[in-house]
Amino acid sequence: MKEAFFIARKIQKSTGSQVIGPLLKLSIVATALGMALVLLSITSGKGLQHAIMDKFSALEGDFTISAYAPNRTEELNPIRLTDSLAGALCEAPYVRSVYPVVQKMALLVNPIEDAFDGIQIKGMETDYLKTFSAQYGTSDSASTPTSRYGALLSTTLARELGLGIGDTAVLTVLKNQGELPRLRKSIVEGLFTTGLDEFDRQTILMNQEDVARLNGWRGDSVSSYMVVLNDQEGREIISSYWNAVIPYTMQARSIEDRHPAIFGWLALFDTNIILVLAIVLIVAVANLITALLVLIIDRTRMIGTLKALGGSDRLILQVFQWLSIRILTRGLAWGNALGLGLSFLQWQFSWVQLDPETYYIATAPITFDWAWILGANAVFIVIAYLILLLPVRWIARLHPIQSIRFS
Repeated sequence: MKEAFFIARKIQKSTGSQVIGPLLKLSIVATALGMALVLLSITSGKGLQHAIMDKFSALEGDFTISAYAPNRTEELNPIRLTDSLAGALCEAPYVRSVYPVVQKMALLVNPIEDAFDGIQIKGMETDYLKTFSAQYGTSDSASTPTSRYGALLSTTLARELGLGIGDTAVLTVLKNQGELPRLRKSIVEGLFTTGLDEFDRQTILMNQEDVARLNGWRGDSVSSYMVVLNDQEGREIISSYWNAVIPYTMQARSIEDRHPAIFGWLALFDTNIILVLAIVLIVAVANLITALLVLIIDRTRMIGTLKALGGSDRLILQVFQWLSIRILTRGLAWGNALGLGLSFLQWQFSWVQLDPETYYIATAPITFDWAWILGANAVFIVIAYLILLLPVRWIARLHPIQSIRFS
């Protein structure tokens, strides 16, 4: 093994003909660029997955508990968890927070501009509204509505209706079917932007007590409970568990169940990463095989001399295995440095911007998923090394006399 490593280092330092040196450098560069592309696809793809999931989790919870409805309706019947169930849910180690939500469908009207739009009023507790405003609110917005029926609107909805902070809009709501609509004045006390176009266009936030008053509810009745988990990976299992625990008049639905199209799209990111890895691996291995074959041909006379001097096929095979490993590891080292370096710069400075209407976020997010990064490197090394054994095995077929005569 030491002899093979010594010979391989000598070959590496004296590359023979003028063609071999640039060819080996080109192979290292191609491997590095391919690995950098794989790492960028992992960090950006996983980053986009986690960013969108985190945003949906913050706005709608990892799963919700609401009244059971065979047919999907926007108006939810009031529910209330028993003290024992509510306590067990809040104290569960995997639950970060539980927010009661009161909802009401309404028509938001700007009488001055004669503009209106159908919206969903979401009544939340003060703690949630403060956290929400700190994350998504504009700089001149109130953290929570202070007046009766005061509301937080998205900048998108406010722009479409011609409303600004301090303006008065009219809420048109129905308490029961067949009754005349009720009109309530609502002052715009804050603006926000989440980046989720559907949420921004259809949702306004108000104090929970105001929305309960619009519904005519008394006591602790709510439309749903929004549950945020510590670990998003297990939310489907946890929601299924709570679906079996709560009364049959209620249902627990995970966020994937409520938005199957979006989360199906996110699941395709893993497939895209695997496809990129496969394509890059094929191109890089083909490039390495070509470089190794050219190197073997260039060193055919040296191979014949070593065999004539008693060198075994195993020794010569080990020499070129060391060379292939050296090319592969140097390429991967530079590729990891380039890919992780560019990912770090994007994570730090957010240079690459995205269309929020398409991707739900304004900048390309980066997540360093080390399991995927290390796994991609391991797959690259193992598969490339096994395939590179094929051209190296060709050395065993060379005869010493024919090799020495080769020129």
